[in-house]
Amino acid sequence: MVHKSTLKPVFAIIVAAGSGRRCPGPQSKQFLNLNNQPLYLWSVKAFQECPDITNIIVVGPRQNPTALFEMGQKTTLFDKVIAVVAGGDSRTESVDIGVMTLAAKIDTLSEIDPILIHDGVRPLVTTDLIGKVAEQVEAEQIAIPTTTPTATVKKIVGKTITKTLDREEIGLAQTPQGVPYGLLREALDYWKKNPAKPITDEGALIENLPPEKRIGVTTINVPGESSNLKITFPEDLQQAESLLQKESSQEKPYKPGQATGFGYDVHAFAPNRKLILGGIEIPGHTGLAGHSDADVLIHALVDALLGAVGAGDIGRHFPDHDPAFKNLCSLHFLERAMAIVREKGFYLEAADITVVAQQPKLAPHIPAMLTILKKTIASPCQLNIKATTSEGLGFTGRREGIAAYAVATVTAIDYP
Repeated sequence: MVHKSTLKPVFAIIVAAGSGRRCPGPQSKQFLNLNNQPLYLWSVKAFQECPDITNIIVVGPRQNPTALFEMGQKTTLFDKVIAVVAGGDSRTESVDIGVMTLAAKIDTLSEIDPILIHDGVRPLVTTDLIGKVAEQVEAEQIAIPTTTPTATVKKIVGKTITKTLDREEIGLAQTPQGVPYGLLREALDYWKKNPAKPITDEGALIENLPPEKRIGVTTINVPGESSNLKITFPEDLQQAESLLQKESSQEKPYKPGQATGFGYDVHAFAPNRKLILGGIEIPGHTGLAGHSDADVLIHALVDALLGAVGAGDIGRHFPDHDPAFKNLCSLHFLERAMAIVREKGFYLEAADITVVAQQPKLAPHIPAMLTILKKTIASPCQLNIKATTSEGLGFTGRREGIAAYAVATVTAIDYP
């Protein structure tokens, strides 16, 4: 199931600063090649392609300036990467450096902004898992993906097995792990002032806080992915190569060079509501009923975009029972729809929209609509809006509401 967009800034710190002593070889494991690409770069690519992610900090090895420089060179192709910095002697120290770098780069960083920490040696993380973790991060809520062990789990003390553990109550932690910036900063500051036993992940870092500082904090389990494996030993790299080979051998779904989608929406007039059409307010007229701002024009366009790339409909991505979308500006829906178009490997070629309304007169407002829609779409395209009436016929003719039709044509990025 596709997660809904967070509609908020989400930042990522990819930690690739370790020495990788358990995976012997002439270089640290994050620099080992998987299909001719270093492991850490696979992670960077996944976070770059995830539409929820705003910016990325990459933390590399302090003890290897040459490798750190090369990381900086290789990540210049990813515009979301805003810094590549040298890490510390431990994972937590590297995370702390990454967080401080992010705070120095982003002066608008909020206490509740989600920060996703990811191990640079988990190369097969998916954009879907990244988005699902980001979605669950709130002011006092962290998110950790886990998988359930498939084998029976034993508790071992020394050389003795003392107990069989219920594997249904055990989760094997993965990354990325999401923590709101304020809570993460507090946990890191406490750790620096009170050195503890080695901290292995952000869940343990939060648990290291004294109980009185964790009141109200909850940790949400996000179902992890078996393919999101951590490269620790040489055989893990072999398994990752096998997974990629299996994936590439599977039949890929058909992807057209060009495609067209059709969208339709209708809303009835409702008292005490502003009339929002095409992302602007039409003053002096009754608004439309709806869960969001009821922008019938944008809703039709979003449905056309989703239809063109085979991504379902607006109700699937923005359900009208979700409180997150209550009275929300529909331009957010258009931003997310365009992100999905790009995720699918397309760009918007052209869109044509027809609004059917007996009243008000919309022609004077069309230029302003086109301006804000093009700004939101944020890529060159042909965009056209027409307004018409139904000559007094039907519900629009009776002045009961407004309808909109949209056609969108998309072209594959790699189309010749």
